[in-house]
Amino acid sequence: MPENISVLALTPTIAVVHWMPSMKLNCAAVTYEVHWKSVALVNGTQQEGKQFINVPKRMVFQGNVENLEGSGIEISVAIKMLRKDASSNEKKKFLKEAKLMNHFRHKHILRLLAICLDGDSPLLVLELMETGDLLKYLRDCRNLQPSDSYALRLQDLLAMCEDVARGCCYLEELRFVHRDLACRNCLVSSRNRENRIIKIGDFGLARDIYKDDYYRAKGEGLFPIRWLAPESLTIGIFTSQSDVWSFGVLIWEITSLGEQPYIVKTDEEVINYVRAGGRLPMTLNCPSTLYQLMLRCWSTADARPNFKLCLRNIIAIRKNIEDTLLSPVDII
Repeated sequence: MPENISVLALTPTIAVVHWMPSMKLNCAAVTYEVHWKSVALVNGTQQEGKQFINVPKRMVFQGNVENLEGSGIEISVAIKMLRKDASSNEKKKFLKEAKLMNHFRHKHILRLLAICLDGDSPLLVLELMETGDLLKYLRDCRNLQPSDSYALRLQDLLAMCEDVARGCCYLEELRFVHRDLACRNCLVSSRNRENRIIKIGDFGLARDIYKDDYYRAKGEGLFPIRWLAPESLTIGIFTSQSDVWSFGVLIWEITSLGEQPYIVKTDEEVINYVRAGGRLPMTLNCPSTLYQLMLRCWSTADARPNFKLCLRNIIAIRKNIEDTLLSPVDII
């Protein structure tokens, strides 16, 4: 960590770090919460701390940034950082992710606000999506009663599909292939439907948090097997068309309220099932017209719709279908 840091204890397991990097780095002042493993020094006094659970290689904290882009105000942000023991290769991948995100400017793509390079480990300053990732949000909504003001309805699910499709259209126009479209990689701005926006984000973070959703091939990296198109599984080809396949699985996740695809199958069984032409079944709360779009997304690569056509279909479905309460599903 940089030398000019002061630590203030909030609870036995949380401390706040105030960091003002050198002005020559042109980086804003950053304040964020850090989960301490054992002891923090506060005004020269030791504060007891509990042993914290193992954390992923990449961590995200909520914090505040002052005077970003000369605005003169303080805003809440997400601070993303690597663990202290991260390898040089992990740091390179982390900065590569930042370089990619720096090109994106779209309502439905998470925005990178700043990069801080002071100290041993870089920090990414991202816009804050307070509700968290879409997968957890959907699963949490299973606990709500229909009378709850935050309970999801059919039009809510379709609106989420539309938001992600708009972000995907933007990435497709940039000829950017995501390779890992899934609900765990989307973020939710608010539980309030009037303010709720879904954004594609966490480019690379989710595989540290949702490890069970990834499969490690022998001698290779992690792959999201249950979201991959057949050509990606067999010969490692990733294109906008393979992203469309993954988008179909993402729609399935939304309409199932966060169920894991092919939940009763092992990763190896999923690979064989998909290669043999097997497809996910229609979920309880999925309109038949939306399921037909999913099936088109799961066609052969040359027969799949592009994201522009997917978006057009979803908008038409939203316009022509009546909003209804969702049928209850089991709590995960």
